[in-house]
Amino acid sequence: MKIKNYLLLLILSFGSNFLLAQHENDNWLFGNNKWKFDNSPNGFIHTTNLNPYIRYGSSAISDKNTGDLLFYSDGYKIYTKNGTVMTGGSDLFNSNNVTFNTFGNPSDQSSIIIPLPNSNSIYYVFYINGNRKVNDQGTNSDLTTYNYGLRYAIVNMNLGGGLGEVTSKNNVLFANSPTNALTSTVASDGNSYWIISANNGNFLSYKLSSNGLNTNPVISPATHYGNFFKISPNSKKLVTRINRHPTSTLLNGLYLYDFNNINGVVSNQNKINTRNDKSDFHNSIEFSSDSNYIYYIDLDSCLCGPNSPSISYIMQYNISNGNDYYIQNITNGLAASLQRSQNGKIYLILSSHSSNNNEVIFTPAYQWRVINNPNDSSPNIDGIYPQLTNTKNGYSFPQLVSHLENTNICPNNLDINYPITVSQNFQAGQSIIASSIINDGLTVNYKAGNNVNLLPGFYVRASENGLFHSYISPCDGIIENFFKNSNTDVDSIVRETKISSFDLKVFPNPTSTFINIDSGNEKINSWELFDISGRSVLKGNSVQINVQALPKATYLLNININNKTTTKKVIVK
Repeated sequence: MKIKNYLLLLILSFGSNFLLAQHENDNWLFGNNKWKFDNSPNGFIHTTNLNPYIRYGSSAISDKNTGDLLFYSDGYKIYTKNGTVMTGGSDLFNSNNVTFNTFGNPSDQSSIIIPLPNSNSIYYVFYINGNRKVNDQGTNSDLTTYNYGLRYAIVNMNLGGGLGEVTSKNNVLFANSPTNALTSTVASDGNSYWIISANNGNFLSYKLSSNGLNTNPVISPATHYGNFFKISPNSKKLVTRINRHPTSTLLNGLYLYDFNNINGVVSNQNKINTRNDKSDFHNSIEFSSDSNYIYYIDLDSCLCGPNSPSISYIMQYNISNGNDYYIQNITNGLAASLQRSQNGKIYLILSSHSSNNNEVIFTPAYQWRVINNPNDSSPNIDGIYPQLTNTKNGYSFPQLVSHLENTNICPNNLDINYPITVSQNFQAGQSIIASSIINDGLTVNYKAGNNVNLLPGFYVRASENGLFHSYISPCDGIIENFFKNSNTDVDSIVRETKISSFDLKVFPNPTSTFINIDSGNEKINSWELFDISGRSVLKGNSVQINVQALPKATYLLNININNKTTTKKVIVK
């Protein structure tokens, strides 16, 4: 039996202090559609008749453990999971007594929802509107441009009977700006986020940590920036599209930057030499999940009159060699949005156009396409079958909530003491200790730099559709198949799982004074005690450890015997 496939999901955890699971992005809401990503044949369950209809950008957040929808936003209101306006969730933009209506266009990246680190109930909603009009449908209504800028609201899901309430809103980060770009990624510490926008000739990076939002941004000078940002899954690259300029063609096209997720600095601008730089679709940019490719849309022709043809091209740019490749063309339709999902595929919304009093009006179409293998140099693009009829798209998919796996960071030690209910990979720089029950039929990998210990309470059953693998290898912190292109068979995998053969006891546990180590007839070479964040607090080689000076907490004790390291969890009370 060969290893054929892995579900490329990863959880990294700093003990009980901070855990980002993989279900925050289970639900997408746009147009009148709701997609619930799961293990169905299409990769999602689709429902229609969403109320309200979301014409432009949206954001959504789901429970990190269950995947149930919590709430969502269209950039000018915040809605409960039931589609009603959340208490306090209206009028996210109101200035001069003007409020966006359901036909408004706050931005293609109208909003993002970010969970407050270390909290299970508090969420920040960032929303932006630059040089966009209240109504862009060619109707007789207010067409004034309102430069509201970037703002944020705070949602408490413990309120409103579990439906949530907005406890603070219209907190202005900057105003009077034409900028519409807004995205986020996880910081290098794995315990905070960067929220990235731009204004007044600068990139702006705001940091959200467990202490709240730092409203003083990291400022990076920008020669050019567009109205749409995407950051690579590894948090190292930022791409933006500069639209056609009325007086110059020099600014057209895609620009790629380095992003430093340690300090939030954007630098090293490089223009991507695209096919023709004609496209003015802000949001037709996406990275592959391995961060090696950029997908974008180029517009070859758009006569844009009644019954006139338009041709757009789906392109792939290879970051390593600087080459771009034609993937597929779309005739009489325009790809209005590209978005990577949690399953690694990239989905496309198609749009069409019409004319009203010589004004071109782009309207969402009823079709989707999917790039099934975007990490490959020659991906295939398919329609989504069965075709989803009787539905109406919006213009933009919601952006993903970044996860800890997007950073190149690993915890030193990982304690897995909760049930594993979905296929996933676990990594740690030094040790993994597990007393978890793994549900039947899952593919689960434990990988640590020094040792993996399976404690009493650990349970997994071999089955035809399941596979458990525990092995020693350096932690890279990257979402990747641990056995990509491997022909390793199950028997060799089982042989790689090593459990210490000697009976090692640590007592008393819990304790407030001393820890005793009983290694039987084996001699202790050394031991090292770590706090739950991975910081070394004590070292030695004696059979007794004095912990009287340590704070009350849970610790991990690495004991080296005969060049084999065993980890025990100890509690100082």
